[in-house]
Amino acid sequence: MALLNLTNFDDHPEDPLWMVFRFPDQRQASEFIAGLNTADIPFETDPHGGPPFLVGVKQRHREQAVRVNYTVIGRYRSRFMADGLLRWSVLILVGLLVLVAIIGAVLQ
Repeated sequence: MALLNLTNFDDHPEDPLWMVFRFPDQRQASEFIAGLNTADIPFETDPHGGPPFLVGVKQRHREQAVRVNYTVIGRYRSRFMADGLLRWSVLILVGLLVLVAIIGAVLQ
């Protein structure tokens, strides 16, 4: 049974001492590698290139590498609600519902 993996990293399929990060383009992989270098985390890259661009990191650096990874992919993600009108409509609707709930609690 295969589990649904929503992240861009997983344990190495053959070597349990490594984990593998997957990136859709070279720019993201390069930023991740720069972040690993800044954090002094050793790594290996796939000599065959990509996509996907693969970067291997030892499991002992898992927590630091995942933090660098989330920082990098956070720069490339799209907004949850990209449309400004929709975003403000939802915020106003939620605000009105909270206001009605507070008024109902006070008048009860």
